[in-house]
Amino acid sequence: MLSFGPAFKRPEAALLALYRELPVATVSDVLGPGHVLSACIKPLRPGMRLLGAAYTLKLPATDNLGMHAAVKDAEPGDVILADQEGAALGAPVGEIMALAAQHKGLAGIVLNGVVRDIDKLRASSWPIFATGAFAQQCRKDGPAWLKLPMSCAGVLVSPGDILLGDDDGVVVIPIARAEVIALQVIQKLEKEAQRMAAIRAGVLSPAWLEESMQRAGIINY
Repeated sequence: MLSFGPAFKRPEAALLALYRELPVATVSDVLGPGHVLSACIKPLRPGMRLLGAAYTLKLPATDNLGMHAAVKDAEPGDVILADQEGAALGAPVGEIMALAAQHKGLAGIVLNGVVRDIDKLRASSWPIFATGAFAQQCRKDGPAWLKLPMSCAGVLVSPGDILLGDDDGVVVIPIARAEVIALQVIQKLEKEAQRMAAIRAGVLSPAWLEESMQRAGIINY
């Protein structure tokens, strides 16, 4: 059985554009804990960058019928976020699946699970993030759950949330807060640029460090 959730709202192009150059690490700083997918989910090769609306998908450990259905149902600009709970019993994505998703106009795939044909997938600039590679193919029997809120790799995700990925991993930005978060990230980057300029000028410790050390308590042996 394939269980589909209702249609969901995607972020506007102007909102996505705010995140085009933003680093995952700084976005994570502003959002706080609980928004970055598990560290085992990595880009297939350095330099891959991912941005789009989350199309959520829950898959069994050894079946990829839902992945085929997601590629068919998703809209251009979506990122399929597929959760196999980190299982490495079958790879739901390989060269053919990735090519179909790319030609559909999807913005990438994030998989809490494994891929295969990894050398071919790494040769492309189209972004895929996964936990690793495993040659075993999947069955095509189901079940699967599509376009429903889910927990994936330690993060609660709703369809339409923004997924941003770079070499530091993948962060999930709740769509309802996305504009405010982007502006706060831009402000934080400006402050970080000022701090780095101060370091280059010889001010190596931040202004808050001494007070924080005293508050934590200091014992000298």
